[in-house]
Amino acid sequence: MPLPEVFAEESLYTPDQWYVHDLLELGEERVVAVCETERLVDNPVVVAQRPWPGQPKHVPGIIMVQITGTLGNIHAVCSLGLRMSEGWVGFGTNIHQARYRGMGTLGPPLICTMEIERLRRIGGGIFITYTYDFRQEGRRIYSSRQSASWSRPVEA
Repeated sequence: MPLPEVFAEESLYTPDQWYVHDLLELGEERVVAVCETERLVDNPVVVAQRPWPGQPKHVPGIIMVQITGTLGNIHAVCSLGLRMSEGWVGFGTNIHQARYRGMGTLGPPLICTMEIERLRRIGGGIFITYTYDFRQEGRRIYSSRQSASWSRPVEA
């Protein structure tokens, strides 16, 4: 399914920085999206890669980290109802653990799963710890455990 229109309107980033192209699942505690990696070949970071024997151009780690932010933003807007237009802001606070299990190749889609490990409401803020699991052709490429904070510091 396409990304919801409300997300396009409320996202912290423009669509060219989302790196996910379709949703497979959007729930209260889980978001699963698809990164069409063949669409990354013109990305400046991929273009800048210098291929060497055994080190082909691939899905850069910085894009995988950006995808984690996109998934958290999708969850905040679509599942929690946090609207940037209403003054909500969010940012990653910690990458507790990150593992790159292999090189993501350009071509096959990357299936990116985010799950809520813990959600706490403290004062007017929301603190969330997420787990991420990115797979390509069934093989884990990236996994992490990360936290983010959402707050509404000013009335919009």
